[in-house]
Formats: sequence, structure tokens, C-alpha cells
Amino acid sequence: MYRVLYRKYRPPTFADVWGQAHITEILRKQITTGRVAHAYLFTGSRGIGKTTCAKILAKAVNCLHPKDGDPCGECEVCRGIENESITEVVEMDAASNNGVGDVRDLQERLAFAPTQTKYRVYIIDEVHMMSDSAFNALLKTLEEPPQHVLFILATTEVQALPATILSRCQRMDFRRISAEDIAGRLEEIAAREGVIIEHDAALLIGRIADGGMRDAVSLLDQCLTRSQLVDEQVVRDAAGLAGHEHILELSQTIYRRDAAAAIIMLDRLYGMSMDMLHLGDELLSHYRSLMIINTVSKPEELIIATTEQLAELKEDAKNYPLSRIMGIIDTLQGTMERMGRGAQRRTEMELALMKLCRQADEDDKAVIAALEQRVKTLERAVREGIPAAETKPKQPEAPPVANDRLTQISDAAQPFDRWSEVIAALEKESNALFSMLNGSRAFVSDRYLLIETTDMAADLLNQSASKAIMHRILEETIGTDYRLAPYRPSAAAGSKEPSQADRLLERARSLGANISED
Repeated sequence: MYRVLYRKYRPPTFADVWGQAHITEILRKQITTGRVAHAYLFTGSRGIGKTTCAKILAKAVNCLHPKDGDPCGECEVCRGIENESITEVVEMDAASNNGVGDVRDLQERLAFAPTQTKYRVYIIDEVHMMSDSAFNALLKTLEEPPQHVLFILATTEVQALPATILSRCQRMDFRRISAEDIAGRLEEIAAREGVIIEHDAALLIGRIADGGMRDAVSLLDQCLTRSQLVDEQVVRDAAGLAGHEHILELSQTIYRRDAAAAIIMLDRLYGMSMDMLHLGDELLSHYRSLMIINTVSKPEELIIATTEQLAELKEDAKNYPLSRIMGIIDTLQGTMERMGRGAQRRTEMELALMKLCRQADEDDKAVIAALEQRVKTLERAVREGIPAAETKPKQPEAPPVANDRLTQISDAAQPFDRWSEVIAALEKESNALFSMLNGSRAFVSDRYLLIETTDMAADLLNQSASKAIMHRILEETIGTDYRLAPYRPSAAAGSKEPSQADRLLERARSLGANISED
């Protein structure tokens, strides 16, 4: 009978485990020094090696001839644990054995010393599924276990475990495995199987697996049923993905706000048996890449893509302001949540595409708002008989300030005591700007409003749409407009933090209290 790859190539020793060296090295050292804990808690997402390491640990502590903390794999104990003929190493699934009766049955067996091994080992998988009464029954055993008993608890939802259980286990947090590490392992398996997998295809499987080696090897198994030469197209077909070209095309229709073209393209992909949940996930990944490109200086360090694909992503990113990307991601996440709860997936994706093509982005809102404000100003001038020359024109945006000049202005600036009013008004106008600026500070110096915030927020503020929103809010809220610039004091001036009294005074004034410094 054919043996599936993820079982065939399950690591037999700690040295063979990929991507979890921070854990395997600790376990090997504990075994070689004889400092094995009585209870371990392995946490992390699925398919990243928790159960594999638990089984290796069970063999290593009982192995007759261990090698540097690894089981030899050849002695009768190692072979017996592997073929499950030794019954003193027990693997329980808490999803189906989660009652207090199951724990009590386990406790009755603990009193008997092992006859075939040094330790009785109990591996309890998905331990978060246990009932409260089962946890209470297990607690006493974890507090004072027999010397010959070792517990290994594994879970994907550590937050669901009682604090009393957590405090009695040595916790090991498993990490998601990088796409590069997964690709390396898949290429190694392919070579041993006598088949070929292209590196780009192995990377794509790594991205799809989302850090899980087991899912990656299983997907490789599916690919090999289609072809002995695994390229990107074979992976897409096996996983039911739309593919990079289709996602780019769909992104272009969203950028053009062409709802009809987007719906027609979705119908074509649906007819090709593309899974709508996978499609939504691919779109989310695409717009995350655009967000990264528009935010960081070296996006290639955070995006898994070929050189050609990265170049295409950078071109697509030029079409989107950051505010619109954030809105698209928010809409897609809501769609994915509803599909995950069982909503009709095709209809949900159609609704999402309609929203993405029809919702106005921040640039449109800012332009419309600026025009409305200008119309209101002109109407007031006509109504009150004010000559057009006397109406207050929008203050032209200042050209970029040289760094030396900006430092001088910042050093001379004073705290802006009405900044909290501006932030409150901003919450109603722009979620993106409010999220970036909430909790920041502002200062005034001559005609400048200097904002102390992150580089990412400064980049967002530098966009014309963001500037238009800020100028309008300043005029409507405090009746005064300023030229906007980042707060960049010299090192000496920046190190002078305001005293507690200064902070209280600034806060009181922002709330409208008339308090003198005396």
C-alpha cells in the first residue's frame, strides 16, 4: 500500500526537524544532562512539528542507546514505540477523549511502573478541547506526578488553557516555518523520490502552507499525482488557486472600478473550479503585498515572490494610495470571516468585488470635501456681501522644508494645546489618519503645525488627499490653518521631556480649563 509522504518523511530525530532549532536544541540538551521536565506544553499552529517532536521526545527519554539527545531509532524500545507495540507510550486525542472519566482512567494506570520503558509517556493532542472537570482532574496529577511519568500536552489554542495548567508545564512555543525552509525540505524529498520540483513551485507551496510543513508535504503529494515535474502551474491546479496572472488582472479591474468586468472574471474563475475561499485569501495576500510595498523601503524582505512577480507587484502598487489598500483589506477580511461561517461563497465574493469597485477612496472624499467647503465659502461671501478678494483662500501648501530649517523650527516649537480636538474631528473623517495619529503630539512654530509621529504616518500625511483632510479639519475645528510638517527637533531639544506638571497643564487646557501656570 502507498505510504503518504508526510508519514514517510516524518523526522525520526530532533536533528531532522526543520525550522524549530530553538526548541530541539533545548530538548536535546535536557536529555543529555538528565534534566527532563515532568510535563511539557507544545504550542503553535497546526502542522509545524508539535506532535512529531513529542514522539521523538518519547523515544529519546526511553532509548537504550541515545546519541547526543537523539533516539537511536534502532533499539527495541525505539522500534516498539515507532510501530506502537509498546503500550507505555500513549497518544490521546483530547477532541474525542475530553471528559473527566478519560482522565481518571489515565490516572489509574499511572500508579503502575513501566515494564518495557523507563518512562510512561502520555501525549495529549489538542489539549484545549478538554472539559473544565477534566482539567481539574488532570491538575492534581500535573502537580505531583509519579517519577516514572512524562506528560506532553500539545495545543493550537494555548489561550484556551487554564492558568493552573500553564503554570505546571514547561512551555515550548513552536514557530511557523519560513517558506524558504519549507521549499528546501520539499526539494530534498523530491530528490529522494526521484522527481523534480522547481524552486518557484516549492516556494509557492511554502506560501500556501502558511508555515505548516505537514500541509506543504501533503500538497506536494497531491502535485505528484498529476505530474512528476512539479512547476507553479501544477501547484496552482492541485491547490485550486487562481494564479498570479489572474490576481493581477482582477486587481486591475478593481483599480478601474469596473464592477462588470470583475464579476465576469469571477464567473470565469468559478467555472474553472477555483475555490472562492482560496481566491479571497489570494486577494488578501496580494493587497498585503501592495501595502508592504507602499510602506517599507525593502519590501522584498517581507514578500515571498520571484523577481519578475515583485516587479509586477510594484507596478500595481503605484495605482493605489495606501488608504484605499487598507480599505480593500478591511472589506476582504470581513468577506473571509462570513465565508468561514458558512455563507454562500460565490455570492459573498461577488458582493465584495462590487463593494471594492464602487466604494470611494480617501482621495475622492478629500476632493469632494474640499470642493464642498469652497462652495460654502463662496455662498457665504455672496450672502454676506463680502467681496471675493476678501474671502479667505486656502493656504497654499508649503514646499518641503530643508532638514536644517525643520530642526530649527522644531526646536522653537511649543505644544499645540488643541490637538486633541483635531484628533476627535479626524476620527469622523478618516479612519486611516485617525489610526496613525491617535496618541501622537503636535507643536506650533510660527505658521507651522509640527506633528510628532512615525515615518509611516508622516508618509501618509504627505499625500495630497491627507493634506486636504487635515487643512479642512484645522479650519473647521480651530478656525486657523497651518502648514504641515513633521516634528524633528535636534537631539538635545528632543531629549527634554515635559514634566508631569507640564503634561497635566497641557491636558487641562485641551479640555477647555482656564488655568494659569502660577
